[in-house]
Amino acid sequence: MEEIITKMVADYFQSLAHPTRIEILELLQSSGEMCVCEIVEKLRKDQSNVSRHLNALKTVGVVEFRGEGVRSFYKVKYKEADKILDLVKSVLQKEIREGQKILQAF
Repeated sequence: MEEIITKMVADYFQSLAHPTRIEILELLQSSGEMCVCEIVEKLRKDQSNVSRHLNALKTVGVVEFRGEGVRSFYKVKYKEADKILDLVKSVLQKEIREGQKILQAF
């Protein structure tokens, strides 16, 4: 069972491993549910590209989908996903500050 969970965790993180997917999650984090057309407009990216990234996020359960007529809406499935992004950003900000201190020492 632990092996399955480990694989699922790896798949989850792999689904986050693209800048466009992070941008999508940040949009959804600040706006809640959004139509694909709105995401495309805000990111200024091709609709098929955005849809492909949304599908990758949906496959592992990062986002959930709701159809309404011809429109497709997405939102972050669990709020804890927002915390993952915030935590990683916090760690990276500390890394940057530490790197700056090292450079200033020279």
